[in-house]
Amino acid sequence: MKWILVTGSAKRLGADICLKLAEQKQAVVIHYRTSKKEALETAEKCRLLAAQAEVIQGDFSSQSTLDAFIDEYLKRFPDTKGLVNNVGNYLIKTASNTSLTEWHDLFQTNLTTPFTLIKALAPSIKQAAGSIVNLGRSGAALSSTYSPIYNLTKTALETLTQSFALEFAPHKVNVNMVSPGYLVNSVDMQPFEKFPMKRPGHLSEVSHLVAFLMRPENQYITGQNIEVAGAFRA
Repeated sequence: MKWILVTGSAKRLGADICLKLAEQKQAVVIHYRTSKKEALETAEKCRLLAAQAEVIQGDFSSQSTLDAFIDEYLKRFPDTKGLVNNVGNYLIKTASNTSLTEWHDLFQTNLTTPFTLIKALAPSIKQAAGSIVNLGRSGAALSSTYSPIYNLTKTALETLTQSFALEFAPHKVNVNMVSPGYLVNSVDMQPFEKFPMKRPGHLSEVSHLVAFLMRPENQYITGQNIEVAGAFRA
């Protein structure tokens, strides 16, 4: 059994990604931090689609707890063919109002965690000629003072995505970023009149793309940052 780990997938977008993968009969590992009930419910929904699904708990807020998660994950799921780095913290603050603690927390969760997980799971993913997708955020949806440190972590993650794509290409592993704009459940929703399509994006519009990039026949698509933002420009 070769698994796809989706971080932060008990609910919201992560859960929807798991369901789309389950529709393809992919075996998914649903990661959660505190939402155990929702994770178990998502796993059951995946199984109803005739897909294998398991859950695992993990705290990514520090390097020690992240390392403990990786140790447990590798014991339970040694054969991994895919990774979706969906977990991410969001902060709406100007740079001058962002504390050093908030800075470290954002970089730990949004950049260090995907970097560490990719390195840890790379041997198995390479062996499977698998796929990695990192979740970003449409740059068009962010201004320079609105959430700059969050945006900085996602910009760095895009650079990291491109670097891993180049490094892993000889191993037939594709590495991409999918960057949603405003979605129906965004915490900072804008008036619909601002959107060219007069609506925010649906979760399924993002999860379909993620599932598409995880399919082996799309291996040659790599090193890309694909925005799902409906042509919105701030």
